[in-house]
Amino acid sequence: MDKIKKILEDKVVGAQLYVYHNEKNLKYYYGKASILNNKDISNKTIFRVASISKVVVAMGALKLMEQDKLDINQDISNYLGFKVRNPKYPNDIITTKMLMVHTSSILDGYDDEDLSHDGIEKGYNGVNGKRYDVKLKDLLTNTNSEYYSDNTYANYAPGENFAYSNFGTGILACIIEKCSNQYLNDFLRENIFKPLNIDASFKAFEIINQELISDTFYYADIENKFLTNVTAQNFIATTYNNFELGNNFRGPAGGLYISMQDLGKIMQLLMHDGSYNEIEIFKKETIDLMLQMHYLGPNIEYSAKGLQLKFVDEIDNVLLKGHTGTAYNVRSFMFFEKNSDFGVCFIMNGGKYQDVTATFNDIQYEVLKYCYENFYLKTAKIVTIDKDLNVWSNQRKIILNDMKIESDKLYLSLIDLANILDVIPKITNEGIFVNNLKIQSKDNFIDLEEVLNILKVKYQKEGISYKIGF
Repeated sequence: MDKIKKILEDKVVGAQLYVYHNEKNLKYYYGKASILNNKDISNKTIFRVASISKVVVAMGALKLMEQDKLDINQDISNYLGFKVRNPKYPNDIITTKMLMVHTSSILDGYDDEDLSHDGIEKGYNGVNGKRYDVKLKDLLTNTNSEYYSDNTYANYAPGENFAYSNFGTGILACIIEKCSNQYLNDFLRENIFKPLNIDASFKAFEIINQELISDTFYYADIENKFLTNVTAQNFIATTYNNFELGNNFRGPAGGLYISMQDLGKIMQLLMHDGSYNEIEIFKKETIDLMLQMHYLGPNIEYSAKGLQLKFVDEIDNVLLKGHTGTAYNVRSFMFFEKNSDFGVCFIMNGGKYQDVTATFNDIQYEVLKYCYENFYLKTAKIVTIDKDLNVWSNQRKIILNDMKIESDKLYLSLIDLANILDVIPKITNEGIFVNNLKIQSKDNFIDLEEVLNILKVKYQKEGISYKIGF
């Protein structure tokens, strides 16, 4: 791992890496968890992982779906106990699935990076980080509330466009609480954390081994050195108290505390059909649904998403699924490729970074590239489509959303094509491209056979049935 050390040296205070490949685990750690206390990073060091947290919240919602307590395609009003509508589109429902795909039209409110709004405590960004009680209803529907903001809702209809929303994950957490009649942490501990034997929580003071929590750091140009940003003790002391069930919307979007080796266990649930070491936590069909692409669009940073999973292809055009995290100068990611049984969890608690792609900074990119080049092994993939249009990709079920049949030819929507080929089509002003090759769309449908021929993918066809090999 000398290469990893070279990538991190003099650029990062502390880091932790976990790589899973073909039933083997690789763990690496580097640097300091605390400069003030001269404490080293270990494999057991626990970090606030930022937006990777969203994946775990989504898994909680899907566990409720398995328990028949939540229908992700139904109106969220049914679960929250009050009517939620974008006031500009009062007849359009907002669903749990929209929250997980960031198409709900619910926004974070005032831009928290816009200093002109400093001190305005309205909307999600206005009250996020504040420890006083705010009711979810006051942010979403109560226009007379001092916390309500017109900026909470977009100017487009629910389901129409993508807009990354931390508030959406907070609302998802509230739905989990209302459906389970438990606090988010209690529900996740009972259904995910405890069965996996992991020390994790969305509340730092509930971590069992609090002495393992890392500080965070930033680089001070004037002093020419790293300084402490937030200490572990500060994370613990400023943790939100439990408010009334269904009102704990602050924290879930980025507040999970966990080590990379324990996050690796959660990642393996996604890689292995819901099981870890023969312990079944989720049903296979639940994980299949989560791993399917549910959003595809022109947004450069988030062009494709599963259910709270970010899809990227910036390393050798291989489609990886997972999420990134950014907060308090922490940078993290969890990405995996199921077919090849390959996954990486990585975090830095502070460093000197430069963004090099839409997804990764220079250090993240180099670490992921190293892991890919040394541990990823491409595995053959077979996609079958039967006469009843049941689709399987290496035993993972794909549900087609929109298709038509004409003269024994199968025409697919672009997102269905993306799911079958396991690619992220690029949508540009010049057209649609897959692997840098232009494909044709007519009336929003694409001829599957024509695309396979353009891409020179081998296949067998009988009527509308296909066997496609990659």
